[in-house]
Amino acid sequence: MGQGSALVPHIFSQKRCELKLTRYVVIDEVSFRAIEGNGFVGLLHELQPKFRIPDQKKISGLVYDLFLEESEDTKSRLNKFREFAVLAKFSITSTVPMDVKTRWNATYKMLEVALKYRRVFERMAEEWFPFINYFHEADEKGKKRLGPPVADDWENAKAFVHFLKKFYDATLELSASKSPTSQLIYQSLIALEVEIERKRLDDSDPTLKKVAHAMKLKFDKYWGNWDNMNPSIFIANVLDPRNKLQMIKVSIKKFGGTATMIQEFVNKVKLELVNLWMEYKGINDMLYIESQSMQLERDGGGSGMSSAGGGLCDELFDDVDAQNEEEQLLEISNEVDKYLADEIEKRSNQYFNLLEWWKGNETRYPIISMIAKDIFAIPSSTVASEAAFSLGKRVVDPFRSCLSPKMVEALVCTSDWLRAEEFSIWKDPTDDDLELYEEIEEIEKSKSIFYLSLNVYKFC
Repeated sequence: MGQGSALVPHIFSQKRCELKLTRYVVIDEVSFRAIEGNGFVGLLHELQPKFRIPDQKKISGLVYDLFLEESEDTKSRLNKFREFAVLAKFSITSTVPMDVKTRWNATYKMLEVALKYRRVFERMAEEWFPFINYFHEADEKGKKRLGPPVADDWENAKAFVHFLKKFYDATLELSASKSPTSQLIYQSLIALEVEIERKRLDDSDPTLKKVAHAMKLKFDKYWGNWDNMNPSIFIANVLDPRNKLQMIKVSIKKFGGTATMIQEFVNKVKLELVNLWMEYKGINDMLYIESQSMQLERDGGGSGMSSAGGGLCDELFDDVDAQNEEEQLLEISNEVDKYLADEIEKRSNQYFNLLEWWKGNETRYPIISMIAKDIFAIPSSTVASEAAFSLGKRVVDPFRSCLSPKMVEALVCTSDWLRAEEFSIWKDPTDDDLELYEEIEEIEKSKSIFYLSLNVYKFC
């Protein structure tokens, strides 16, 4: 049978082919129904006419057998780990959470717990030969496994845990569902950017510096230009009476901003708040007028006098409207400036409650308090961070929703075990990846130009 340009001997095995098909279903997250599709069946018959394709029921059984086999290996390694943990004065229930490549916070938790059991791993490397032999073996791709961890690896892990903890804590804060989080977005972005920049300029750890550099590029892509950010992010931070405009001024200064830059951006944010105030004020006035009209109708429609005055008072009415607009502008200045000029709340007050504060200051800032209620009702994320990277929807899709919980566990766990690769927090895209991205962009451009010219031709 051909493999590239070389010929290798091959003996057909129904059992081995069934195992390969089972691994394909698990690793590539293919539905059981797909293996009975006409196109897939035709392909396999063309590749190997002798292969009898198992049906969905048999494949599900093979998946579960594979799960039991892999889980048994995992349990035996875990039991051995716990034996060494007891010798190192740890609990017999000790365990290290597995890394989930699609969730960076799982990487943080894994490294954090692994550091706790450093003595256990070092003792296993000294006394348990199967542990060492595992790393001397080649993986499924023929590559030598990395490990076991040495002193430098543990020091790198310690540095990564210290670095990632800032992101982990920010994720927990922004994912809160029982308290407002919109006011935290801006300050969290600034704090994380400061941390990334600090590590990016630190030459003491080249590995961490490389990771920070890559994170900085990604960070700037989404949050580098403040002009493209939603103004609500800044307004929410300003509406926290512990920040007001001071947080924005401090952050701009921290990144080398001049006094002119600070003033320009502060004025821009203040203008956004004033515009929002005017909109809310107009809605509030309209609601008040409607309620007054309804009250007059209930009372009998008023005195019956003509409000128009037959045109005699039109000029007077116009002057009244102009005076009202002028006073409204003064009122804007009074309420917005009053809030910004009032003393900020002390951050040392551990009993401070943001929502309670605005509730207690409704009469002092009637319109701004309405804005605050709506702004603080906006969550920083529409989904929890765990759900954003969950595999659940991909495994239990509409075509596989009838799977039992145990089968879902078998699919997810076995897929993780089979797809285990060397650990890496960050990887450079390969030349092939970059070439593929460029080709995709060229295809998108050519298709866009084609359809644009087609639409132009239709209208000509």
